[in-house]
Amino acid sequence: MTQDHFIRDKDEMIISSGKIFALGFFGPGNSRNRYVGIWYHQIQEKVVVWVANRDNPIKDNSGILRIDGRGNLALFQGNQTLPVWSTNIAISGTRNSIAQILDSGNLVLLQSDTRKVVLWQSFDHPTNTWLGSMKLGLSFRTGLDRILTSWKSPDDPGCGNYSLRMNSKGFPQMVLYKGSTTWWRSGPWTGRRWSGMPGMTNNFILNDYYFVNSDDEVWFSASVKNASIITRSVTNETGILEGLIWNHEAQRWISVYSHPKEQCDFYGHCGPNGSNQLAEFVSD
Repeated sequence: MTQDHFIRDKDEMIISSGKIFALGFFGPGNSRNRYVGIWYHQIQEKVVVWVANRDNPIKDNSGILRIDGRGNLALFQGNQTLPVWSTNIAISGTRNSIAQILDSGNLVLLQSDTRKVVLWQSFDHPTNTWLGSMKLGLSFRTGLDRILTSWKSPDDPGCGNYSLRMNSKGFPQMVLYKGSTTWWRSGPWTGRRWSGMPGMTNNFILNDYYFVNSDDEVWFSASVKNASIITRSVTNETGILEGLIWNHEAQRWISVYSHPKEQCDFYGHCGPNGSNQLAEFVSD
């Protein structure tokens, strides 16, 4: 996508080179509101993995997504001059930037003269879905915090009540919150897995884990062994973090993990002596 090549809300879209993901306009569920999002291109069921204007819907089909005069990717409604949503970054030098959707599902804004310098990327601003190679965590240097936030409902992709983020206090761990209240936590990193997620060591799909904890940043990422395997993790509107894999033969999603799963998985449910209240480092 360039300043001369934009998409309108008329079934126009941008497709990744491997035809894995598509970027375009959609209406969730029974809603008449319109959003810009990313979804799997070759799966008939439209599964949206990222939403640009999740809290600022367009009420009609007049939306236009384009590169604006400052070089940002921006969403406009009709003839309005102020964008509904924008990457909103300061771009120095050339403003002839381009936007591209990658086969990873990452939407990137690049300098057009090099096409290598990433000015902005959607993986740094996730919605409710965690894709392979996406980092969950924060940078102490820049303040960037990559958080998964649930949709409000299947008809509304706005920021919901549940969020998954990296808690950097003490031994860092992933924590699922309901509002500001701790709902579930992964436990600290053992060197092989999160202590509260024993199934990770037996997972035959996501076996390449990356955990970084330094003075500059702390984050976690996971990738699949086989690039042809389609997986995603979702923080949904019911407060569940669920990992899913696409079954090509059955043409449906299969759940491979979900947390919290049992009553004592909920933070504080079993009282102060419950295992999920223990703060010490648990190793294999």
